Amino acid sequence: MDLSVLYQDSQQSEFLHSQYYVEGCLLGACACPEIPLPDVWLPWVIKHHHQIENAEQADAITDMLFAYFKECLAQMHSENLCLPTYATYLPNDHTALSQWCSGLLVAHTAREKYWQGAWNKMQAKSALQTPQMAKDLKHCLMMFSTFADPQNAIADADKKDGSGNELSNKLPLIAKSLEQALLKYVAISGELAAYLPNQFETFQK
Repeated sequence: MDLSVLYQDSQQSEFLHSQYYVEGCLLGACACPEIPLPDVWLPWVIKHHHQIENAEQADAITDMLFAYFKECLAQMHSENLCLPTYATYLPNDHTALSQWCSGLLVAHTAREKYWQGAWNKMQAKSALQTPQMAKDLKHCLMMFSTFADPQNAIADADKKDGSGNELSNKLPLIAKSLEQALLKYVAISGELAAYLPNQFETFQK
């Protein structure tokens, strides 16, 4: 499932951010250890709230968004999650991937305190897991950040040690491990969710 049907209706799509950004946002919301309710994540994806014409139109938009949200949850729960087919990287063709990664990072940043809260609970009970999980999570977020803005990542590498051109050449290869990073990110969330009370989904294996 994707949100392409929603974007075929210009009257609906004009109120939303891009399809790829929105799909990234919703997946990021699902991947939070403490899953947010729709009233939390809807503001992340709706661009022009005040211009939605009526309740019927609003319901049509939110119903489709929530259906996609639930589908993401189901894929995580059944371990059938994969990177969207459009999330590919070529030096001159990475707009969809960049928007998707940007949306995912917006959701992560917006829920950072909940990630931290779950992390603190895990540390209190299973401190030995913390160093490796911290390293893995940092790697996942760095991957998403790199492909959210490849040009900025290349510029940063140049400023740091002059390796911008080398990074630029390696990005297509690095992108092949993005799905692995996504699955690791979701797995970490699932482990953290196990330390939270009253979670309907823990995504544990």
